[in-house]
Amino acid sequence: MPEGAAHDPGGFVAGLGRGWPGRSRGVAILERHDGDGWREVGRFRSVREADRALDEAVADGGSPDSLRVSETYAASSRLLLIAGAVAVGAAIAIVVYIIFG
Repeated sequence: MPEGAAHDPGGFVAGLGRGWPGRSRGVAILERHDGDGWREVGRFRSVREADRALDEAVADGGSPDSLRVSETYAASSRLLLIAGAVAVGAAIAIVVYIIFG
């Protein structure tokens, strides 16, 4: 399938209507097991891109048992969410202090 086909929505459009506001899109990670644990090999914008990279790694001779794709969310969105919650809490505390203080 060629990139940017008419029935394949872009990254922004594909994320509409999923989750609640403020939650960013997921990040797919390709990992390789090296005996001690799982090590990150690459990060991708979608699971589809990570699956392509996994297929290429297996085609290049990598063992399918030592590779995996996992999905996570970007840490920056979590940090922004926490910072926003702290700022709202501080603003509410200031208003309550001014009104009742």
